[in-house]
Amino acid sequence: MPPLAAVTAVVGVIVILLVLNNRPSPAGPAPGAVAEKPASARITDSPSPAPSVSTTTAAPPASQPPATQSPVQTVAAMLPVTVLNNSRISHLAARVAADLRAHGWPVRETGNFTGRIRATTIYYGPGQHASAVRLARTFHQIRRVEPRFAGLPGRGLTLVVTRDWSS
Repeated sequence: MPPLAAVTAVVGVIVILLVLNNRPSPAGPAPGAVAEKPASARITDSPSPAPSVSTTTAAPPASQPPATQSPVQTVAAMLPVTVLNNSRISHLAARVAADLRAHGWPVRETGNFTGRIRATTIYYGPGQHASAVRLARTFHQIRRVEPRFAGLPGRGLTLVVTRDWSS
């Protein structure tokens, strides 16, 4: 019976990921994103992004019972990340970017974020939730996973690091 339990667990994870990825993004700024002035950032150090691999997995048919489905492994793509420093710690974005690269994540660019974010947060664009969750699971310092909000610099995945980041 252990193979049946494993198949059921894998199917359950896939269903949860599909439900989470199809969730509509709310309009407006993310919770906890309070800008003193209109959010802006100065982006510096533009390393070229590394190539990314995208894996797509179709949902299993609802009419087929879980016991007869084959195990399917869903792997979220490691998309390029923009890393922005939202602290007074010098070169924090560059250090975090080096950590991301060491774990295989491509870094689009680094810079500073002049708004106020209360905790290290990964922001994602449409269709990128699974990649954002994968990044947050890789780095326990990421406290929140939120949809992008208007005025956030960069595109796609943007990691805003605060002083709570520790290596």
